[in-house]
Amino acid sequence: MKIIPRNIRRNSFWNNRKSVATVLSVSLMMALVLVCGIAVFAAEVSEPNSSECLMVQLPSFSVDAQPEEIVVSGNNAYMVHLKVDGANYAYAYNKEDDSTVQDLLTRTQVQLEGDDEVNHDLSSQLEEDMTVEVGRVTYEEVTKQESIPYNTETLLITYTFSYPANDKYGPRLKNTQGVPGVREVKSRVKLVDGVAVESTVISSQVVTQPQDALVYLDATYLLDLGDGPPASYIKKMACEFTAYSYNEEGPSLTATGAYTKVGYVAVDKSVIPLHSYMYIVMDNGFVYGYAYAKDTGGAIKGNIIDIFLPSEIDCSYFGRRMGTVYIISYGS
Repeated sequence: MKIIPRNIRRNSFWNNRKSVATVLSVSLMMALVLVCGIAVFAAEVSEPNSSECLMVQLPSFSVDAQPEEIVVSGNNAYMVHLKVDGANYAYAYNKEDDSTVQDLLTRTQVQLEGDDEVNHDLSSQLEEDMTVEVGRVTYEEVTKQESIPYNTETLLITYTFSYPANDKYGPRLKNTQGVPGVREVKSRVKLVDGVAVESTVISSQVVTQPQDALVYLDATYLLDLGDGPPASYIKKMACEFTAYSYNEEGPSLTATGAYTKVGYVAVDKSVIPLHSYMYIVMDNGFVYGYAYAKDTGGAIKGNIIDIFLPSEIDCSYFGRRMGTVYIISYGS
């Protein structure tokens, strides 16, 4: 065992005590410096006078995601938002600057071209959380073809749906299919940010005319065929028959004041008095049926009777026919 002299042990003890004192002194000095620094810093950032509100200068930055949630500290600072060319931006402004929409566009170097649109007047004052949108306007010319609908003409037919199928005096009628026409239309389309918002026709030209459809309808129900030929009659006459139909304006008045219709015929009243009741059948088998003498005509002389058919085409196919009339009763 090594023995240390007493005087040496005492010197080591005092040396250690001196070292501890030195460390404590240095620590105390550093603490004082830290406290003083905090006090000075607190004084520098103390609450400013209300008339000298702190202005926080923020840079502009892209805020594509929820720009309205940005918070700017300072009573005089506010944010405005700009949407242009598919992107969103936010900018800080001071209320005392009285900045306008034009100032915002100038600051951001946004150039308006042609018919570009802004959702606010350029002289409008910027306001807190205001959003200014710039729409880029372009135009394009579009040419397309449109279908022109056809009309359908309907003709009522009695004669050609009634005479026997083996009749050699006229063809059977066939419906005609309609064909739409074609029109070429040129338009000027206005696009805002690539989206069409308006179209103006520049020119329209018919390429092909539509072809109307023609449909023949069986109107034999208009004939009064009764129960067949009359059981009795006053007189039987062989006559020549012609046919007439509506004029362009529709039904017209007869000599007796009634409107023309199937079942009313024109006669020479010196041969068959007006209002006479009769039954008519053609030699080719077409039965006109029961009819009244309601009209006259300059070309109706002698044994000629002009029967009424519901369309001009029906009259055309009827032409002139020979037949028989059975006078059932004479008119007064």
